[in-house]
Amino acid sequence: SWNTNLNCWVMMMAKAEGPSWKGSSIYISFNKNADLGKGQNSQDWSAPQKLLDKPGHTLWYPSLQPVNTPSDKANKYTSLRLGRQARLFFKDMHGDKSDYLSEYLIEFEKR
Repeated sequence: SWNTNLNCWVMMMAKAEGPSWKGSSIYISFNKNADLGKGQNSQDWSAPQKLLDKPGHTLWYPSLQPVNTPSDKANKYTSLRLGRQARLFFKDMHGDKSDYLSEYLIEFEKR
């Protein structure tokens, strides 16, 4: 996803640590190059930072989606083009449940 607030690409990852994609954590990484097809830009991602860990759960398919505020709608934000805030969605498998959840709001801030 391109983040218009940070002017960078954002990549979400679930860490697989066992068979059948078992893993309890979700990570985020950033790339400040607008054109990922130029030179080695596609390889210039920051070190992944852990966002979430739910031991005993299998988390996968993380996705950032717009919050759908009036500003988000006016700016036509989508999962491919995000603003200052985004909702984190992910699949959470635990016991006999397998839910697609959105429990967290991510706020992006320039540093």
